[in-house]
Amino acid sequence: MAIDRVRLAGTLAEIVSDHSWTSESPKRLCMACAASLPVDGVGLSLMMHDQPDTRVLLGASDERGARIEELQFGLGEGPCVSAFVRGRPVLVQDLEAREAFAQWPMFTREALDAGIAAVFAFPLQLGAIAIGVLDCYRSRAGPLTEVAEALVVTDVVTIAVLNAQALDGHGPDGAPDLFDVSWRNHAVVHQATGALSAELGISIGQALARLRAHAFGCSRSLDAVAGDVLAGKLRLTK
Repeated sequence: MAIDRVRLAGTLAEIVSDHSWTSESPKRLCMACAASLPVDGVGLSLMMHDQPDTRVLLGASDERGARIEELQFGLGEGPCVSAFVRGRPVLVQDLEAREAFAQWPMFTREALDAGIAAVFAFPLQLGAIAIGVLDCYRSRAGPLTEVAEALVVTDVVTIAVLNAQALDGHGPDGAPDLFDVSWRNHAVVHQATGALSAELGISIGQALARLRAHAFGCSRSLDAVAGDVLAGKLRLTK
């Protein structure tokens, strides 16, 4: 697939230069990426090295793209997590391969059930600065031959997100702090994690792992389990 890099960069730059950056802007970025690469959809998440469990969804091109991000957040595993930790792309051309099940058993099973056959994760980083991951998915297995083009897309998205973050609420329309906006998508999880940590006297990481284990074991969303914990409907004792 031949990609006009100049045109692509211009499209993404136009999005980020739009001073009316809103909660819809990340989705527009993802849709532009999905339209520019031979993939079916894209998801975008923010992460921080010093707080690995603060991974939050920023945007997605469609429902399945969002599903990929939600799965990896809820399960704490997946190509996105690995790409961010390793600081390099993780290209999974066939989720049915033995290697995929060995590395991410829970994510792989759930992703295949959702009709996702391949995932290509690219860390958003600029020098020593790492801010998240761009996940591309396809409903069919097969390699991504346009890796060079995907890296160009990732670089532009990284700059776009950093530029938006730099506005820090001082744009003409009060551009929001991106981590603050995306954190709200899982506010109930973070609140329940803190409450569980205090109640049981365990670390935040251990509390989140307990929530994830219960959600996975009961086939429920992490948000639903967290909501029940906060409402006093569910007690996760030692």
